[in-house]
Amino acid sequence: MKFLMKNALLILLVGTSSAVLAEPPTASIDTCKLIDVKIETVQLLDGIEPVVPFAANASDCLGAFVGNNSAFEKPDGNALDNNVGTNLGYDEDGWLNKENYNDWWNGPGAFVDESNLLDLDGDGDADDPGWVLVGKEDQNGFEGETSTDGNLEYNHQQLVSLENCETVNGSSTSCLGGDAVKGEWIYTPPAENPQDLTDLIGGDFFDQVAIVFKAGNAFAIYNFNVFDLGLPPTFAGDYNFAFTGTWDISQTLGHGLSNLSLWARDPANITTSVPEPSTLVLLIMSGLFFIGKRRKI
Repeated sequence: MKFLMKNALLILLVGTSSAVLAEPPTASIDTCKLIDVKIETVQLLDGIEPVVPFAANASDCLGAFVGNNSAFEKPDGNALDNNVGTNLGYDEDGWLNKENYNDWWNGPGAFVDESNLLDLDGDGDADDPGWVLVGKEDQNGFEGETSTDGNLEYNHQQLVSLENCETVNGSSTSCLGGDAVKGEWIYTPPAENPQDLTDLIGGDFFDQVAIVFKAGNAFAIYNFNVFDLGLPPTFAGDYNFAFTGTWDISQTLGHGLSNLSLWARDPANITTSVPEPSTLVLLIMSGLFFIGKRRKI
């Protein structure tokens, strides 16, 4: 009987060990790639222009970084805590505006260098990176952030939404809070910039957008710069562009997407110009379709 019990125990231990060994390895993170997030179409929101192909990858990316999201989410996970005060892109106002932050980037802010700094707060020093937190979206919906100068106030609206999300095996699934690792994204700003927002941040709108994808115990940040796309920032009186594209974090974050947060960079009152005709010809020849920005009369 003892012999049988010992053998039964040995078989149980071997079976348990085999089962453990047979489990798939824990998904790992990897360096982000610009092809993780792509643009596929663009449309000028003037009510006339159609949706047209516009093939482009992210301009830049940071990560993936291991972390529990505590740098930009409160411990309870219910609200953002980015140390944002005015949320107008001032130096140190929100973690994307911090210098050499947590070794995640080197420089005065995320995706900016010294030449990009602005004097947004009017203190005489060009030391403001310009990143404004728009909000965060998870399975509970979108939570917009507020910008204020103490007199004016603006609550940011949802700009990015996800659809047609899939698991690593290509099965359909919910986009957030589950096992989605890829899908489609839609960037839809208002056709015209809200007056309250332009009054608050000045005549310009945004020249860069950064999307933070959080999955498992890691996150990656993807940046889109309108100048890299051959487009100027939108000024007061201009129509905005809408974009659609795809995202795939399966090889970068290795887990289902839990939430995303969106930042936009205020270029302040810098002087910009529409790309030269020769640049547009090159874009068209390379398969990109540029829609000329038309000012309203």
